[in-house]
Amino acid sequence: KGCTFIDGRVDADGDGAFATGTTADPKAALGCGKDCDDATAEIFPGAIELCDGLDNDCNGVVDDGTQLQVSVVQPIQVSAASAEHAEASGLAFDGESFGASITSWQGRSQGQFQQLTAQGQLVGEPQRVAHVNAAAYGGPLAWSGERYLTAYQDARQSQNYEVYFDLLNRKGERLIDDLRVTKADDYSLRPSVVWTGAEGLWVWDDRRYEDLGGTSVIFGQRVSIEGKLIGGNVQLSPDGLEAESASVALSDTALGIAFTSLGSDDIVRAKFMTTSRTLENPSAVTNIDFENADEVVVTALNDEYVVTFHQFDGVTYGASIFGVAIDKNGIIRAPQSMTVGAAHAQGNATYSYGDRFVMVWADDRDGTYQLYAQTFDQKLSQLSPRLRVTTTKTDTRGAAIAPSADGGLGVLYTDENNGKPKAFFTRLDCKAAFELK
Repeated sequence: KGCTFIDGRVDADGDGAFATGTTADPKAALGCGKDCDDATAEIFPGAIELCDGLDNDCNGVVDDGTQLQVSVVQPIQVSAASAEHAEASGLAFDGESFGASITSWQGRSQGQFQQLTAQGQLVGEPQRVAHVNAAAYGGPLAWSGERYLTAYQDARQSQNYEVYFDLLNRKGERLIDDLRVTKADDYSLRPSVVWTGAEGLWVWDDRRYEDLGGTSVIFGQRVSIEGKLIGGNVQLSPDGLEAESASVALSDTALGIAFTSLGSDDIVRAKFMTTSRTLENPSAVTNIDFENADEVVVTALNDEYVVTFHQFDGVTYGASIFGVAIDKNGIIRAPQSMTVGAAHAQGNATYSYGDRFVMVWADDRDGTYQLYAQTFDQKLSQLSPRLRVTTTKTDTRGAAIAPSADGGLGVLYTDENNGKPKAFFTRLDCKAAFELK
């Protein structure tokens, strides 16, 4: 009797492409498929790449061939009309809507959360995050897939700023009591956050050693999805190194941390280091040889990083946003100017697609400070034209950005509004390659 051949390959979503296999998978012996997502019929090798934040054609690149464009949606004020003034603090997308974190001054500063639709319409009223009779600030946001994580600084402890943590639902309603993250003499400031897929990681600059003659240092903390501290505060930057204003990004292999450091020559320079997702075994510090670096931002591109920043000498902003590329062996592309045509530039926010990143920044090329956006590759080369994001008569700055499910990019920012700042939201729309032809 002859043999009967049984094809063990799987096409669960019926798109004509077989699922990938492994050497431990029986179907691998019969020839593995190349469908990188066999649960979604729109994703298979050769599929049309859409604006959806996914790798539709299974080439390992998200939304390749797409372009961001200025949206027809008009900017909308996010901060309450009753606020004396307000500033943008953080932005995230929960799969359905945006969550915006704002610092609003109404007698004293307070952190607020505002839900917006994917197109930027307000949903409900602003929610106050920390209900304390003390100055508090809005903080960064991260979406876990179920809830928002946020951390912020406030002065409820005898006017001594400490870092607190909260879990919020889509509407910004608190799910836990405020969780105190730091218990240290002197200030703990400027928390930065990432979600690893399993837990939250917080990094901030901490002054607990300054009264003892020490320097400010970078600390980190792990937090569970239930809002519980995992272990204690972990010192990440080395003793004796002045370290402030940390930014974090999660790569394929590690947590990248960029920060500023005041040297013995009274000049501020940028620094970079990595640590594991469990905040163990921090690397040696990489020195970025650039004077007066300010407001550093780190972006992960697969297993490499880009650190971006502006130049500020305490009085005047430099003319450009600068960038440096770093891998596990150190600097692979020295600091270089990334923006041109302005007398002054300040602040930047980035979003990584893995092989490239978009940056939003403010400069005065068109007179007042306006926001602009541009896409760059891992070598800091421009991949798209500069887009003007805001077109106001007053200065706009301080952007926080987050991608939406349609491939667009939400932009939360501060409009200086002639000395009475307000927080606004706008967005960039995504156009797929086939829509651009």
